Amino acid sequence: MGEHSVLVVDDRANMLSLAKKVLGKDVRVLTASGGREALEVLKAQPVSVVVCDLRMPDMEGIEVLRECKRLRPNTEFILMTAYASVATAVEALRLGAYDYITKPFDPDQLRGVVLSAVGRSAPASEPNGDDPTPKELLPGLVGRSPPMRELAAQVVRYAASDATALVIGETGTGKERIARALHTQGDRASQRFVAVNCAAIPAELLESELFGYAKGAFSGASRDRGGLFEEANHGTLFLDEIGELRLSLQAKLTRAIEEKAVRRLGESRERSVDVRLVAATHRDLEAMVKAGTFREDLWYRLNVARVSVPPLRERKDDIPLLSRHFLRERAASISDRRIEGFSDEALARLSAYDWPGNVRQLRSAVERAYLLAPGDTVNVSDLPDELLQRRAPSGGSELANLTWQAALEHAREEAAQLYLSAVMERFDGRVADAAAHAGIERESFYRLLRRYGVRSEGG
Repeated sequence: MGEHSVLVVDDRANMLSLAKKVLGKDVRVLTASGGREALEVLKAQPVSVVVCDLRMPDMEGIEVLRECKRLRPNTEFILMTAYASVATAVEALRLGAYDYITKPFDPDQLRGVVLSAVGRSAPASEPNGDDPTPKELLPGLVGRSPPMRELAAQVVRYAASDATALVIGETGTGKERIARALHTQGDRASQRFVAVNCAAIPAELLESELFGYAKGAFSGASRDRGGLFEEANHGTLFLDEIGELRLSLQAKLTRAIEEKAVRRLGESRERSVDVRLVAATHRDLEAMVKAGTFREDLWYRLNVARVSVPPLRERKDDIPLLSRHFLRERAASISDRRIEGFSDEALARLSAYDWPGNVRQLRSAVERAYLLAPGDTVNVSDLPDELLQRRAPSGGSELANLTWQAALEHAREEAAQLYLSAVMERFDGRVADAAAHAGIERESFYRLLRRYGVRSEGG
């Protein structure tokens, strides 16, 4: 493991010496006497693992974790603390920490946890880059949850082909972002991405927008004009809300896909086009086919590379990350004030809400809170009224319906065992399913089960 390096961060020299002694035979050990010094090291070079104290004079360990994941998203992070609590542990895990160790600890325990984290990481010699998004995700796709990681992997697979793609998902889930990712990750990335919302253009005008028209084709057609298919030639054409197309236009679209050619209104000849088509909808196209309102042949043409975007309520552990992302975006657009972040209770409320309007609604709520917050932190009182009407759960069965972060809103250390037991019971002891529901990686979930004495399917 000589190619791996571990950065140990602590303001006490004796702890740094102990770490060097315990770990030095297995990895290259770097040290920093505070958080700011640690960040300078991370800016200068990649490391495999960071082991950081929670309480330091210049910077809290949680803040070092946040900055570490921004600077080096693939670096594993272990928190050391003498002030352990469920809230601290879960906050660290939610932010991407591999594990945390309670002081005082046995040297063998430190070595075991660090080497386990090293085993998961890339060698320090492999560049990590400074991309603030996790390696598994793509530019424009913010999140760390299992559903988002699977979505990103699916996008990469489909982007490698020119197959027609269909993006399905509820309103506000970010379907256009997925369409753009399919474009930017593929061979057509250097060509144009042309988007049109089929529901926003009157039906009688949409045909000429898509296929173009010849001079004199209709009243007002004073010149020849190419349509969006021609505009997107060699690139990607994104048809949002394709379920809104009328049947006659669906037939022409089907032919354009099959023949790779379009005919302008008022012309008799066809023009060849080389377009990668991506469509999106929040409607159930299969049900529309059965009802006779969507063409079956078009459905088959579209449903080649199918991408399902999960609603926000199914990836609640991404909510804090998204909230901070939107807050930074808003701060960047307003120069005369600065909001630094959210209070713990505000983040808990954001995480507990079901967000029927999905990511779009969350963005709107964060932007509104930014404008209303009187100080440098968004508090619960700054959030929309609908988020403030949630009642605390009364028992384990209700806790099992929440994510781990949402449970923390009403339950602290005494509820940890109850929550873990309830979720394990709900999923009949299946750790993988329980961990995915809780929004925590399976290995981290296993460690929590062991920590609180909750039995898993394996023991």
